[in-house]
Amino acid sequence: MDRAAASPPRVALLALLLAGAACGGDRETPPPPEDPCKLGFLGEEGEDLRIEVIALGADGAARPVGDGDALDILMPPQGGRVVFLGVRATNLSACGVQLSGSLRDTVSGRVMSESRTINLNPTGDGWGASVDVDISTFANVGVCPNNWSGRDIYDEDYEIVVQVRDRAGRMAKETRRVRPACGEPGLEVECRCICKHGYILGEACE
Repeated sequence: MDRAAASPPRVALLALLLAGAACGGDRETPPPPEDPCKLGFLGEEGEDLRIEVIALGADGAARPVGDGDALDILMPPQGGRVVFLGVRATNLSACGVQLSGSLRDTVSGRVMSESRTINLNPTGDGWGASVDVDISTFANVGVCPNNWSGRDIYDEDYEIVVQVRDRAGRMAKETRRVRPACGEPGLEVECRCICKHGYILGEACE
């Protein structure tokens, strides 16, 4: 009698457990987290990352940099002198791009460099680029006062390196031979003073 009385509750419990397991199997897999980058992917996914070197000029416009080109030395808001090295790139996410730029003295091997994380501005052709009116999208490579190179910074041949790393860890790098120049209107005298070899900090520039 006791065994017969106990059977129905056990059967009912087993049925509830089986029903719960069946319901659990019907649950949908949650969607992947939404990409916070609203600028999207540039170019073609799965293709090699490609970049082109650009730099800001004294007129405030960015231009491609080729071997042997002049490279304007400019005064940034914080003072001193820098070269603004930027990039055009494709086949990567527009967001969270690590940009590195450097100027190398090819005689001594000494290097000045700067890195930052930027978002590329889509240009509508599958590429994205540093933005002319936003210097924070360029590597601001401090080159003057010249307390590091064994030569004048201006009117001498140097080497620049621009490197990009995307959020997936893929990298691309380009090197150019350039000739820095003090071409900023009204500021040439000070530029040639603080960018010359042997400049002493605090020295009067006339």
